[in-house]
This record gives sequence, C-alpha cells and structure tokens, in this order.
Amino acid sequence: MNRLMKALAKISELPEADAAEWLSSAISSVEFLKESVQSQRLVLFASMPCVLIHAVLAPLEYLDPPDQEELNRDYVVLDNSWVIEHVSGGGEPDRVYLAPPMDGRGKTLKNGEKLVFRRSFAGSPRQPMELSQKLVHALDLHFIPERSAYCRLDEDGDVVEVIKVIDKSGDDSTEAVTVVPILAKDFAEYMQLAGMGMVIFFDFTRVRLGSFQGWSSDHERFEHRARDLFYHGGVMPGHGSYVNGRMIVRPGVTLEEIVRAHKNARDPANRNYATFKAIDLKTGDRVEVSCDPEGLSNYFQPESLLPLEMSPVFFRAEVLHRYKADPQKYDLTDRSIDCRGAWSLQTYDVNDVGQVHTYLRYLAYLPYKEQLYWQSFNEWPKGPLSERAITTDFRGEFYTEYDSLHSLKRKIQRLDEKQPSWWQPRGRELAQAVHYPVTASATEWANEILALDQLLNEGFRVRELRNLLKALGRPFQSEWKSLKLLEECLVGSGVDEEDAKTTVNALRKLHDLRSVLKGHSAKAKSREEEKQAIARFGSFRAHFMNISAECDSSVKLIIGTLKA
Repeated sequence: MNRLMKALAKISELPEADAAEWLSSAISSVEFLKESVQSQRLVLFASMPCVLIHAVLAPLEYLDPPDQEELNRDYVVLDNSWVIEHVSGGGEPDRVYLAPPMDGRGKTLKNGEKLVFRRSFAGSPRQPMELSQKLVHALDLHFIPERSAYCRLDEDGDVVEVIKVIDKSGDDSTEAVTVVPILAKDFAEYMQLAGMGMVIFFDFTRVRLGSFQGWSSDHERFEHRARDLFYHGGVMPGHGSYVNGRMIVRPGVTLEEIVRAHKNARDPANRNYATFKAIDLKTGDRVEVSCDPEGLSNYFQPESLLPLEMSPVFFRAEVLHRYKADPQKYDLTDRSIDCRGAWSLQTYDVNDVGQVHTYLRYLAYLPYKEQLYWQSFNEWPKGPLSERAITTDFRGEFYTEYDSLHSLKRKIQRLDEKQPSWWQPRGRELAQAVHYPVTASATEWANEILALDQLLNEGFRVRELRNLLKALGRPFQSEWKSLKLLEECLVGSGVDEEDAKTTVNALRKLHDLRSVLKGHSAKAKSREEEKQAIARFGSFRAHFMNISAECDSSVKLIIGTLKA
C-alpha cells in the first residue's frame, strides 16, 4: 500500500527539482496505469492534484473490440447512482422507472457496473465514498472503520484488507486525496464471473496550480490509439501538459482456472496434516501418527489396526499463550478455542500436571499452519487426561465438580444482567480475558491476577455505594474507596461485622496482590509473593483457583445481601 501511494504521489506532486521537466511529462503517468493493472493492487478510483482515475465495468462482449469513439465521448460522474426517474411529455404517457448509474451512456457502458460512488445529503458536510454492494457482497467483505477498508478473514483468522478507502480532505480541493485500491486477484475473479471487463477513464493534467494562465492555441498535441489503450494530450514545455484517455483491462483469469482453484480448495485430498506424538487409545502404545482422518479409525471400525481418532495428544502449556495474548482474534474458553469463525479447536483441557491435551480428530480440523504450531509444543504425556475430559469426552456425562473461576464469572454475568445501581457491568470481553494460569510463568500469573481484579473489583461504583450507605443510615468518610464502602454496606444490611470484613478481605487480597505484581512495588516484594504462592499451593494455577474461590464466596454473599 505504501508503495502504491508513493507512486501516486510521484505523478501528483510538483517536485522541487526538475519542475519544468515534470510539468512537461504528464504522459509518463500512463506508465503508472500500466504498472497498476499488473500489480497486486490496482486502482479503482483516484482523485488528487494532477490525477483522476475512475474505473467502471462493461460487458466483455462490447469490449471486443472496444468502440473507442463512443468511449471517448462518454464520461462517468462520481455521484451518478441508482435513481427513480420520472419522464413526462413528448406526446407519451408519464413513465416512472428505475435507472442504473450509467443510464444514458453508450451501448458499451449502459449495461455495465459502476464501482465507486460519492453521495451527499443536504445540510451534511459528509460525502463518504461508497462501494458497489454487489461487489462487496460477492467478495464477502465488511467495512472496518478503524482500517478504513472492506475486509474479510483468511483461513488463519487474520484480517485481509481487500478494498482500501483512503479519503483525506484538505483546506481546498487541490489538497484533497481520495484513492480506492483493490486486490487484483479478487477483482479479476469478480470480473470474469460477472462477464465484465474494466474501462479506466483517466486524466493527468500537470500545471502550476494558482499561476497557470491556460493552454495556448499552438501548444503541442499528440494522440495514441492502440486496441486497449487510447488517449490524446498536449504539452506546453516548461509550463504544463495533459493526457486524457481510456484503458481497457480484461480479466486475468479464465473461468476454468477459477473453477479449478475452488475445486482444489475444497478437495480433502489437497489438505496437509501434521504428525503428532499420541497415545493410541486402542493399545495404549506411544505412536507418532498423522492426524489425517484417512489414517485413523473410529469406534465403528473395531477390526481396523489404525489408531483411534480419539487418541489423546499432549502439549506443553505454553501452547495457549498465543490465544491468551490476542483476545480480539481468539475466543478462548476453558474447553475450546475459536479463531474468528475461521477455525476452532472444539475441545481441549489441562491435566493435573499442567499439560494441555486434545485428540487427533480435532487437530485434523485445524488449518495446516495451526497444526504445525501445535506440533511444536507436542510432547509425551506426563500424567493422565483430566478427570473433566474423561467425564465429558468418554463417559458422555456432565462434569459437575466445582470450578471456582467459572462460578465467579457466572455471578458477575448475573450482576451484568441485573445491573444493580452499585455495579458497573463488565461485559463479555473483560470476562473472556480472564483464565487460569497454565504455566509456571510468574508473568502469566500476574497478568491473570490483573485481569481478574479488573473484572471484579473495578465493577463496584463508589458513588452508588455511598448513596446506598446513606439510604441505610450509615455514616462514611469521603476518602473511603469502593471495598471499604462495600464492607459498610454489608454491615448496614445486617451482616455480622466480622463476616463482612472476611467477605471483603478476599477482594482486598486480590486487589493488593495486583498492586504488588503489576504496580510499582519493589521487585523483591513481587518475588516474595511468587514464592509464597508456590510454597502454599504448589503452582500458580492452584493459587489462582484458591483466590477465585474465595472471591466467588464473597460475591455470593454480596449478591444475596444487597438484593442483586
């Protein structure tokens, strides 16, 4: 994209050096067009000083050969759009009909397709660029405002900017810049399937803005006529030059090539599969086997000697770091991972020794690059499957053991739904950001403590808790923060003072730990907290389970007492 904009700037901006030569060589801008249609991105529209490019589509049948005289007479205006026309007079009854954007043009363009639009609304200064909805929908694109682009997701769940909209206003029209480039591969396929070719209207006029006096009657003129590129122009050496014309671009891909590419993408035989260390569920043997479904068996093939597709595969816990680090891209729960709908790992779990595990069957559903990522963390098991996985995945039963974090999140969700005055709803995104630590990394543990504190303790509203104390007839001090106010609200609502203190202390413990681990405390103090967590609970995960359980009990009492 930067390369494209630099190339446009080169043909648009008057250079300080060699200005006279630049002013006389507008025809060199035609080379930009030739390169653009051969590039990864081609320009559908560009309006900037000295540059105007506007591409539309026309039926291929009218471009073989193109009617150059007709196309030279025709012109497409940016704000031409669909309209309901009313025709009256001429000795005929009134007619009302739906007119397409290029109605009234010659036969080449009349049944074509306009791609970019700029509409205005009376009283509004905004004149946003709009794209053909047929084009946008066919390519499955969605406008992402922060990217100023029409985008889709690739098979890895990454955002692909297919059509970029660069629209910058200036103090006057000579400073405004509008450029709409599109990925050439996508556009070529669209053109072929629509039976269309591209007609590019272009005008490159180079003059000294503000001082140009007009074209002399005897300025040099030139003309070029090739089958798919025809233009005329003029030059006043050292003062200015112009070139105005049309370029025809046909689809760079055949229908047969499109069908073959789509067929190959859907053909399972073209998929790649990684090899993993696994435990064959039939024999209990350690095997190194591809997750290719063709090389696996299932419960309906008792005579098969192939490993079962439900054979477990184990990984170092660090495999989850990628998904924790990017919650906007990955929806990570305690049992599944979803990548923006591009792919999903339907089930996984963590065993008692901290290994992540899943099954060959579900690894096969991942894109090959994602399989290779998991393969890099693959190891032999150091312990059995989690009890939860055995219960749900093999016994087909609900797992009913208490999960402190899951229970706490449910209560917070209930507060979000009920919205008591003293609670600031936390939202799904904050809840999804909190997970159990899975590794021995103190940084991961500290990050999860921070996320849990943000989810829970930052939800209590100081002002509303003060109002609640007033309603309860309890005094308070202006410097009291949310947790002290909460404790007094519990006491004012009938909770024993010691019980109220114990309840809120669980929340204080969490907040104080966050301050030590993620604040500006001395490194030695943070290190001491890490040592204590390991000494008392054996792992950061176990410590986190404990502190979330204490918070869960506290929130349960708070909800019950304050009638949430």
